[in-house]
Amino acid sequence: MRQNDVIVIGGGLAGLFAAITAAKRGRQVMLVTKGVGAIAIGGGSIDVLGYDATGKPVRDPSAALGGLAADHPFAILGQQRVETAVQTFLGLCEAEGYPYQGDLQHNQWIPTALGRLKPTCLTPLTMNSAILKAATDVTVVEFEGLKDYSGRVMVDGLRQCPGYAKNYSLVSLKTDINDGRDLTALDVARWLDSDSGQAAFIERLTAAVRPGSVILLPPVLGTKPDYRLFHALEQATGCKLVETVGLPPAVTGYRLRRLLVNCLGKLNVKMIEQANVVRGIVENGRCTGIVTGNLDRERTYRAESFILASGGFFGGGLQAEAGRAREVVFDLPITVPANSADWSKEKLFFAGSQPFAKFGLQVDGKLRPVDASGKLLLENVYVAGKSLAGYDYCVEKSGNGVALATAYQAGAEA
Repeated sequence: MRQNDVIVIGGGLAGLFAAITAAKRGRQVMLVTKGVGAIAIGGGSIDVLGYDATGKPVRDPSAALGGLAADHPFAILGQQRVETAVQTFLGLCEAEGYPYQGDLQHNQWIPTALGRLKPTCLTPLTMNSAILKAATDVTVVEFEGLKDYSGRVMVDGLRQCPGYAKNYSLVSLKTDINDGRDLTALDVARWLDSDSGQAAFIERLTAAVRPGSVILLPPVLGTKPDYRLFHALEQATGCKLVETVGLPPAVTGYRLRRLLVNCLGKLNVKMIEQANVVRGIVENGRCTGIVTGNLDRERTYRAESFILASGGFFGGGLQAEAGRAREVVFDLPITVPANSADWSKEKLFFAGSQPFAKFGLQVDGKLRPVDASGKLLLENVYVAGKSLAGYDYCVEKSGNGVALATAYQAGAEA
């Protein structure tokens, strides 16, 4: 049995940022996770609110927060708390030597691997879409063997976007990875982590591009949360570089996770990995501990407060069963239509949110779970991220923003 001030359940963006927030307030924190979370394979950008309820693109996320439904996590927190979370995140990245750009008042439109543009709020410096938009000459770089990224698809897609009818050229480069399989962006990034990989890439890239152009390439500029390779390439080529959003595993999210895990280490946060939380121990409306169960035996960990950031349905924190849905650690109730046919619309991609996309835990103003009548269920458990009800992160483009804001609030409360 081990005693802590705060235990965080979940190792995604919400769990990591909640643990950092609590630890920075002097709490002794333990983070328990069965995996690395979606952040490790995601795009690494922070979407706050890309589209409103009508499907209209949002230019100013801050202004749009006031028009959300009352049960939306952002509405529960309020604009000021969301702004504080964003500023805290930006300050953390700056302090860790990997600053992000952007603010809550402006959305950016960044290119995806399909040559389309997606709205987001905060990005690494390598994804500065304003450079691409202002460019006249753009060199699109692809890598031989990287099947999830086609330069031709990128060019054809961008040419259909208003304001992106530019002079495009396509360059295909070889890597020195010769293991006979298709490559991922993470493979190329690891190659570029090595001195030999960097030297070879700089030589091949400078020979293929003209100084003064903008180079558009997949997210492969190393796995480390720093900009040394990025700046070295810009200096060597005389060009500006822009990384696109990539298909999983997308290295930009991997870098962000490394930054946050490094920060946890500096704050002496204990991290228990490959640990499956099977149940909570509840006494008189309070959680006193959690139990993990793996192949060897069960272990019990106790604390004063708990943060549930277990990832919703996608992360296994919520489960759907015949006629009901539930949260798996504390068996907390989730309000769903009695008729399962009402959980979804007939057409999957209709103009609006699917009902099931907004299923999750209802919470009070402190992010503690409540039932359908508003009755408090656990007074020292705080919920963050995708397990929350009231929002559709896929349609809204709000996933990492909700994770960040609710994690900050949960960490502060705990």
